[in-house]
Amino acid sequence: LLTLLALSLAPLLGCDQEAMMEKFVPKEEASHAKEVIAMLIARDLQSVEAALAPSLRTDQLRGQLEEMARMLPIGQPKSVRTVGANTMTTPSHTTFDLSFEYEYPGAWIVANAVLERRDGKLVVQGLHFTPNRQSLGEMNRFTFTGKGALHYLVFALAIAIPALVVYALVLCIRTRPLPRKWLWILFIAFGLVQFRFNWSTGDWGVQPISVALLGAGFAKAGPVAPLVFTLAFPLGAVLFLAKRQRARPRGSA
Repeated sequence: LLTLLALSLAPLLGCDQEAMMEKFVPKEEASHAKEVIAMLIARDLQSVEAALAPSLRTDQLRGQLEEMARMLPIGQPKSVRTVGANTMTTPSHTTFDLSFEYEYPGAWIVANAVLERRDGKLVVQGLHFTPNRQSLGEMNRFTFTGKGALHYLVFALAIAIPALVVYALVLCIRTRPLPRKWLWILFIAFGLVQFRFNWSTGDWGVQPISVALLGAGFAKAGPVAPLVFTLAFPLGAVLFLAKRQRARPRGSA
């Protein structure tokens, strides 16, 4: 029930997440990255070369830029949105990893630019473009269309595990007397060993040393990022319910 409620609010949360991310996007660096990308769209390769770090200006650079330019539609995009922004600071320099989605009629381009600020100078350390037939928002939309058995199993467990945990918590709180009740409540509230599942790609992984509140949840790294479900084994809930069952008198309802 909690998972269903959260998923029903996901579109609204996505809007809030996008507005929050925009607040943390480095404005000057993002503007510079867009200017360099616009130069490439306009096939102004000489200006693009001048904006790149000196270490990238090799004999093969012009050919690489020409190949990138052929991936990009000619003309102005219908819209540009920021879909990723990470800033990493060291004592000597700061690196900005920025991603933008360019929308064209019937096509979308995800442009990634890595910039570095060192000694007051801002240079581009890398450019990468990925063409898509759908927007990232559509590609990573929560849907059951085309999903397999594992998707349905993960979704069912994402509902069943929190329900079991909440049920055990209510019984624990109402059980009297119960020695070390607060320890039991904490033990029940958190699931152990996380199973993480990417809803868009179907990729999964296990984190042995980890806990999850109520044993399940989901998260998105950005407003158009894939939905990642987290499941954890509700060991505390299972042990408490088993303990309670053994403590009940025989023949009781």
